[in-house]
Amino acid sequence: MAEVIGDLNELLNVLGRTARQEALSQEAEAKRYAQHVLEEAQTQAQQVREEILEQARKQAEEVRRRTLAQAQLQAQRIRLQAREALLDRVWQQAEERLRALTAQPEEYAEALHRLALLSGRILGGPAVTLAADPQGHPLLTQERLAAWSKEAGLTFQAAPSPVQSWGGLVATDTSGRRQVDATFPTRLALARETIREQVMALLEAS
Repeated sequence: MAEVIGDLNELLNVLGRTARQEALSQEAEAKRYAQHVLEEAQTQAQQVREEILEQARKQAEEVRRRTLAQAQLQAQRIRLQAREALLDRVWQQAEERLRALTAQPEEYAEALHRLALLSGRILGGPAVTLAADPQGHPLLTQERLAAWSKEAGLTFQAAPSPVQSWGGLVATDTSGRRQVDATFPTRLALARETIREQVMALLEAS
């Protein structure tokens, strides 16, 4: 009987040790699995974090680009508005000077002289009729026209009546079909269209 009991105790000890070892093994396995799950979760969390940060960076970059583009457009609009305002002042000053010129007979007669020669070169001979504005038309005297004709190598003659303008003149050839509009308003408008870039470059360089 003692042997049976002794063997039973040994068996129980063996069973106990086996159970403890199994428990320890399962606990270790559970810890390893838990550690693996934790690492996987941390890896996934890091990936999600990086994806969120990348998405946020892209969105911030897009917002920055849009904001910069809008600021550049606004700055360009402001520059263009300032440029046009500056050109408007330049042409206004030019018009004021030309209007003031018409009140100075000798200087204005010389300006009409240059316009007559230019018109004569464009129209050719043998004769060109000149019509100045009401203030300049009386300056087209026979004496001046004769001197201008000799210089140009064609005949200048004054029209019966002035042209309705505040300065400059209109030249017409003998056929009456070809005409040069050399009035100040027309030449000023033409200059504004053809030399605006050169004027702007000079203004910006000064």
